[in-house]
Amino acid sequence: MPKARKWDGVYQRPDSPFWWCSYTDASGKRARRKLAGAHTRTQAVAMLEAIRTQEDKARILGIRPATEITLSDLFDRYKRHQKARIRPTTFARLGGILDTLKANLPEQAKAISKRTIAEYIDKRAESVKPGTVCKEMSVLKHCLRLAVEWGELNQNPAAGARLPQLPPGKTRYLTPGELKAALESAPEWLRAPMAFAACTGVRRGEMLALKWADVDTQNRRLYLRETKNGALRILPIPDSALIVLHSLPQGGPGDAVFAGVDAAHLSVYCKRVLTRIGAPDASFHTLRHTAASWMVQQGVDLYAVGQILGHKTPHMTQRYAHLSPDYMAGAVGKLDGILGGMLPATRPSEVGS
Repeated sequence: MPKARKWDGVYQRPDSPFWWCSYTDASGKRARRKLAGAHTRTQAVAMLEAIRTQEDKARILGIRPATEITLSDLFDRYKRHQKARIRPTTFARLGGILDTLKANLPEQAKAISKRTIAEYIDKRAESVKPGTVCKEMSVLKHCLRLAVEWGELNQNPAAGARLPQLPPGKTRYLTPGELKAALESAPEWLRAPMAFAACTGVRRGEMLALKWADVDTQNRRLYLRETKNGALRILPIPDSALIVLHSLPQGGPGDAVFAGVDAAHLSVYCKRVLTRIGAPDASFHTLRHTAASWMVQQGVDLYAVGQILGHKTPHMTQRYAHLSPDYMAGAVGKLDGILGGMLPATRPSEVGS
């Protein structure tokens, strides 16, 4: 096996079939790199000279060129980075998004341009919903931003990309009659999860992650640990939810409250039930909107509703504002106290006209 030569900076290692090189990077630090495309010493030396030229330019101009990292390797690093930072359910969906991106983008990360991004958005928008495109682009933007921080790219080509316009958020909710019909039509195993979601407004993932240790029936508190933003949320247990909990077989502290209920099956079968009762535009998530809408209609203020739902900002709860019976009347009614005594007296003949 050829030994390393000081004059060329290339060598082979006993534990690797590839040529390697050693050089000084733009910051003055010693760096080593695998030369995967080199099969001979001559090719390895040529690749090293190209690397040295790039490092010289980076040192003189202050701009580091993009590396030769493939999109596949970049995504693998991104997944390792994200695994400890996001919920397991979110991480499971991340793989599918990255596979879609990888199938539609150049093999090398540095080959991705703003034009490439625009073409990807246009192509995907023809076959999937705007929300799906936006989710995929959110992942890609984050990944490429990290690639810049890691020194793999010198810019993020996805930054500033124009995304398809999202439709207004859905606020479809069930009427009491529709919910009653849905619960009567649902198979027995599905009734408790559907009723519990409508009673509390919890998300599907939050509900299925509940353990019996998280249910304090004595103090009537629910401890939601698997929340969307990762923060613990404590909810009071209403009477209706307590009835649902008492209908379930109670397990040990570490057992799931809704044992044996699969998230995907829950959504699919709930959709079938709702379609069967004449609500094809509703889904399991509609039960969350139902809880929020009914609370607002009963006069619960929007701040309290937002806290119960676990909304990050008040803006997310505003979609329910129009359902409040006193929302608009109470707002404009505040003017009466200010304008009192300022207005011209009403003529007797005009009263009641």
